[in-house]
Amino acid sequence: MKQGLFSTGSTKKKDFDADLDITPMIDVTFLLLIFFMVTSTMQATPEIDLPVAHHGAGINKSEQVTVSVIDRDGIPVLMAGDPPAPEMGMDEIVEYARSEIDGGKSGILVKASGSIPTGFIKQLTQKLQAVGELHFYYAVSEQSQ
Repeated sequence: MKQGLFSTGSTKKKDFDADLDITPMIDVTFLLLIFFMVTSTMQATPEIDLPVAHHGAGINKSEQVTVSVIDRDGIPVLMAGDPPAPEMGMDEIVEYARSEIDGGKSGILVKASGSIPTGFIKQLTQKLQAVGELHFYYAVSEQSQ
């Protein structure tokens, strides 16, 4: 029988298993990953100067009830007004805010130092909401007052 391009004879085909062992490639990948993790240096976020907002609207402090919250050795202290001001408890602050709102003020400005827990500010806001439907404004100071 002729073996050619158009032959009808049966030929035996050899089956090859083309398995590729990728274990060494995975090992190299992990070694490179470990190498870059160990040799890289972590850098803190650089200090940046944020631009002043051009489209924000300021508030008139004389029309707002100011409640300050300062950190005194890890304990939040409430003050009626800007420090130095009389220190008050939570219920006294609510009564102070109610009397100021009855006197013509239109909102409440809560000024707090940056180390005051968010939960405390939330609790204060919930107590002050009993005064009525008001606008709340928040100011945060990074420096201790």
